[in-house]
Amino acid sequence: MPDSRPSFVARLHARLQHWVDRGWSDRVVLLWGLLQGFVFPGVADLFFLPLALARPERAYRLALVATAGTLTGSVTLYWLGAGALEWLQGPVSQLVGLSSADLDAYRARLAEWGGLAIFASTMSPLSTKLTSIASGAAGVPFGVFTGALLAGRLTRTLVLAWLVRHGGAELVRRWAEPETAARRKHE
Repeated sequence: MPDSRPSFVARLHARLQHWVDRGWSDRVVLLWGLLQGFVFPGVADLFFLPLALARPERAYRLALVATAGTLTGSVTLYWLGAGALEWLQGPVSQLVGLSSADLDAYRARLAEWGGLAIFASTMSPLSTKLTSIASGAAGVPFGVFTGALLAGRLTRTLVLAWLVRHGGAELVRRWAEPETAARRKHE
């Protein structure tokens, strides 16, 4: 006699659909983005992607919410890093033998190329926490930092939302539901 219980994937998919339908998805995605951007290590898309797969018609909205959360967390870390700049310029730079001219030259390079490094960090699966702190501590201009971070996060989440809307959600549905359809035939 075949097992009539739905698989783990089918149960998880149903639970995520329930969360989205109850209005929890925006809050969950925003909170996780904020916490992941600021505190917790982990994948930024941990909640965004499954919830978007559960209700693909909300994928773009969830992409924007996820971006807002991670941007807020990362900007907070940037300012914490910027606060450490005074300390780094004083005793630490003297300890490692960096002059003010060396630090100014380093800042000029970051102003020119830092945006590209920040953008690249948002495309990788690695956390941008260290990039955010280092950008603030090294004096990357706030506009460059925010612009690169926003461009990178939006690109990443909107591409994922597009993939969800154009086939990804249907693949998950087919994977989760064939056994449900087969079970219905036996009933």
